[in-house]
Amino acid sequence: MTFNIQTSANHYARASKLTPSGVHSSTRAKAPHPIYFSKGKGGEVWDVDGNRYLDLIMGNGAIMLGHGDQAVQESVQNALGTGLTTGIESELAVEVAQQFLDIVSTMNMVRFANTGTEAVMHALHVARHHTGKVRLAKMEGSYHGWSDELFISCWPDMSKNGSPDAPVSLAGSLGLHPSMVDSTMVLPFNDVERTQKLIEQHANELAAVILEPVLIDIGYIPPTTEYLKALRDLCTKHNIVLIFDELLTGFRVAPGGASQAYGVVPDLATYGKVLANGYPMAALAGKENLMRLTEPGQGPVFVGTFNANVIPLAAAHATLPQLKDGSVQATLNDRTKKLKSIFSEEATSLNIPAQLVGEGGHLHWYFSDQTITDYRSATSTNAKAYAAFNQVLSDSGVLVMANPLSHHAISLGHHDDVITELGAIFREGLKAAASAFN
Repeated sequence: MTFNIQTSANHYARASKLTPSGVHSSTRAKAPHPIYFSKGKGGEVWDVDGNRYLDLIMGNGAIMLGHGDQAVQESVQNALGTGLTTGIESELAVEVAQQFLDIVSTMNMVRFANTGTEAVMHALHVARHHTGKVRLAKMEGSYHGWSDELFISCWPDMSKNGSPDAPVSLAGSLGLHPSMVDSTMVLPFNDVERTQKLIEQHANELAAVILEPVLIDIGYIPPTTEYLKALRDLCTKHNIVLIFDELLTGFRVAPGGASQAYGVVPDLATYGKVLANGYPMAALAGKENLMRLTEPGQGPVFVGTFNANVIPLAAAHATLPQLKDGSVQATLNDRTKKLKSIFSEEATSLNIPAQLVGEGGHLHWYFSDQTITDYRSATSTNAKAYAAFNQVLSDSGVLVMANPLSHHAISLGHHDDVITELGAIFREGLKAAASAFN
C-alpha cells in the first residue's frame, strides 16, 4: 500500500524550523518525517493527506474507549459551555473523586494531577517524608516518567547494566543529576530471592519501592503473585512505602487496576492515561494516613495550577462509569485473545519463535522462544524479525512503535471487523518476520 503523505512532508518542513525534530515528544520522531493527523474515530485515525490508519498506539494505551467516544465528547462539550477552566475547585472534581474511589476501592483517598510524572513525584515526596529515608528502588527496564530520580535503567544497555544480582543504575537520558542516578537502586523484576537480598541490604536507606505491577512499557510482562506479595511483605517489614505505578495497568487489567487483579494493595498508587480516555489527567491515591500528609502544614506540598482542571475532569466523568462493571475490560480481553490466537497459529505454522502477549487491550509481540519474565529476557527478542513484521504493518496502514521493547494497545473502538483486518495483516507480517530468521 502506497500513501501520499506530501502534506505531512510540507508540515514537517515548517515544523522542523520551529520545533526540534518537528514533534513535541521524541518518540513521535520518524524517518523521513513524522505523520501529522487531522482526526480520529474508534480505532482509526486519518492523517492530513486523508490516509486512514489502524491505530495500535492509542495514546500509549490511554485511549481505552476509542478516539472520539461520544459520551466523553459530549461531557467535554458541556464543560466548555460552563466557561470554567482551571485554578479553582469545582463540583465536578468532587464527583470524579467519588467515581474514582468507587472503582479503585483498594485506595482510601485521591488527589488529581496532570501527568504520570507529576503524580509519581508527589508519591516520592510523601514516601520520603513519611519514612525519613531518602533512597528509592525501581524495577530494571521500567519507566515512571522523566524525572531525574526515576528515568533510570529504562531500556538499559545490556553491556553496561551489570549482573542480575546487582543491576547497575544507568541514566535513561543525558542531563540527569548524577547523584540522583546513583541514589536509585535497580531491582530484578519477578526474582523474589535477588530482590529480597537487595532490599534487605539497603532497607535502612530505602524510602520507597516503585514498580509497574505489570511491566508494560517494555511490552507486556505480568508479575507472579508471589513476587508482588513478597514486595508487600518486605516493604511492611522495613518501613518502606510500596508504590504501584498504575498509569498503564489502571482500569485495563481490572476495573480497580492491578491491586484488584492480583490482590496486593500498595501504600500509594498513581493513575492516568485511561482515567480520562486520553485527556491529560493523572491521580495519586493511597492510604488515608499517607494522603493526608499532603494537606497544608502536614507534609509535602501538593500544588499545580492545572490540577483538576475542568476539561479533563469532564472527560473522566464520562469515562469512569463505562469502566466500572468490567464489561469493557471483558470485551477487550476477548479481542486480545482473538489476536493472540491468530498470531500464535500463524507463528506455529511458520515454525518461528514468536509470541503475542497482553491483556485488557494491551498487547505486544516478542520474537523469542524464551518465556519473558523481566527486562533481560525481553531483550532476547529478535530485533530484525520485529522490524520486518512492523514494516508490513506500517505499509498496511497500521500505526506501530519502532522500538522492539515498547508496547501497543487496542480500544473498545477496535470493533470485530477491525480485529479481523488486523489479524490478516498480522499473518502477512509474520511471513515477513520468518524470512528475517533465515
